[in-house]
Amino acid sequence: MQYTERDLKNLSEIQEFLDENEIEYNTEYENFCLYFGNPDGKRSYEIEYVSSFQHPIAYPKYNIEGVDKAYFYRKSFKAEHEDNSFKCWVKDFEWENPRKREVLKSYWLYAAGKIKNKFYARDCIVKEVPTKEARKFESENCFYGKRGASLNLGLYTKKTKNGIHEGTLIMIYTFGLNFFGKDNSIEVLRVGTLRNASCSGGASKLLKHFIQNYEYLKVGKRNTKVEKIKFYSDYDHNIGRSMETLGFKFVNYSEGGFMNYWLNTGEIKSRSPTKHKWVMEQMQEGNVLSIPNAGVKTFELIVDREKYPLKIKKSNIIQENW
Repeated sequence: MQYTERDLKNLSEIQEFLDENEIEYNTEYENFCLYFGNPDGKRSYEIEYVSSFQHPIAYPKYNIEGVDKAYFYRKSFKAEHEDNSFKCWVKDFEWENPRKREVLKSYWLYAAGKIKNKFYARDCIVKEVPTKEARKFESENCFYGKRGASLNLGLYTKKTKNGIHEGTLIMIYTFGLNFFGKDNSIEVLRVGTLRNASCSGGASKLLKHFIQNYEYLKVGKRNTKVEKIKFYSDYDHNIGRSMETLGFKFVNYSEGGFMNYWLNTGEIKSRSPTKHKWVMEQMQEGNVLSIPNAGVKTFELIVDREKYPLKIKKSNIIQENW
């Protein structure tokens, strides 16, 4: 594969970060795949860099050459089911985004057991997070940034630890009506942990608090009973290993998706069905690249009220919190 100066710079920065943090890895020169995690040298976590210009989606109808939409999904599926590994894809435009780059670094530190700021759920209390604070936290600590939600629950530290002050928000779960489908499911919209920190048992504590303290979720004028919860795990950067521990059941893979990379502005946008024809024309003119991703893994939890009985006498209906 021929890398540009831009690619070589990005790859050098990734290696420099791993070296600085004493993360052991090997390199496959064919695709510059970094992997670590097993003493016998077998893969367990792979960081694979992607040059956008070499991986656009092919559209023969529009004379656009490239790969198919499921390209990254198939590679991720093979890694998971045949190699007992996980591929963390790093697109060039993601690495060059300062916020996403720092979130990726935090992912790798956690995967390699190098996180220094370690907390336990017992070190924290659960509180509703005000909208403004939640969106700021998401913007800084979630890979895909902020997203409107009906309820934000967070873990706040009980005391100062590791230089992080008492009362600091270190983990967040946000909830809203399921974006996909029409089955009245509640969706976990965003999950985020303070960069370069971890909280053992934090996800379980937040989820249990939600189920036991909220019988209904109010979205706008609509009250939805908390009976089924959906979680969409970003298969490009996460494998969802903890979901079964939390009580979720695997449902399916989306088998790939894509984002449009606007070369003139550097913007990354999702699909625009109403502008499809115009976007395709822009692709033909070389102004846009449609870059595939590995899609999502969907998980579902059916709320068991015997296991998680409500702690409230009256239904706790959340006020709209946009």
